Amino acid sequence: MGGCCCRNPTSPYPTVPMEFMDSLKMKPTQIQYLYNRFCQISGEYRPNQVQKYNFYSGLLSLNPLLPTILNCMFGDKNVITFVEFAMFLSTFQAHSLKTKRGVKNEGKDRKLNYLFSMYDHNKDGRITKVDLVIIVHKLFAHMMDHLQIMRIVDTMMTEMDCTDTNQITFRDFCKAFEVFDMAEMMVTFIPEFRGRSNDDGKSSKWFCWK
Repeated sequence: MGGCCCRNPTSPYPTVPMEFMDSLKMKPTQIQYLYNRFCQISGEYRPNQVQKYNFYSGLLSLNPLLPTILNCMFGDKNVITFVEFAMFLSTFQAHSLKTKRGVKNEGKDRKLNYLFSMYDHNKDGRITKVDLVIIVHKLFAHMMDHLQIMRIVDTMMTEMDCTDTNQITFRDFCKAFEVFDMAEMMVTFIPEFRGRSNDDGKSSKWFCWK
């Protein structure tokens, strides 16, 4: 089944094709919002895919972690589909009181995997001191000198390296994050799209591109 090919007269964006609605387990308003953002980023009216370089424009390009985030989103590809785009962002969707524990745990595990991948700069399955220097430098180079950055890196390595091997395994990484409720970490509010964005009248939380 295909989606409506005509524009909504009140919106500059097309209606989401039905095949996307059928393949994504999200509310229609959430899918439409993400599709609008997908269209904005691609610069096309009804895009089939978006390329990595499309994200390097506007306010997005000012994010020091943008290359790291995109590496997680795209993997070893240069283009992704809307479904891939939406599935990546759905990892950061906040859960409601009705969400089952299994679904929460699945989302938490995906989030931890993405986080670990962001720190693991060369993707060798472990986080070394060099990896930590790269990520901390991206975050704090504008406000800290090299000595301060190295102190943070040394502290992180000391606290997270459970095996005293000067490297952080995925198991070490997950253990360090046990003190946080990862189901509620790294989420933000999605703006309403033509009314309420979920069933109970409260706005859903999302990781939004602005």
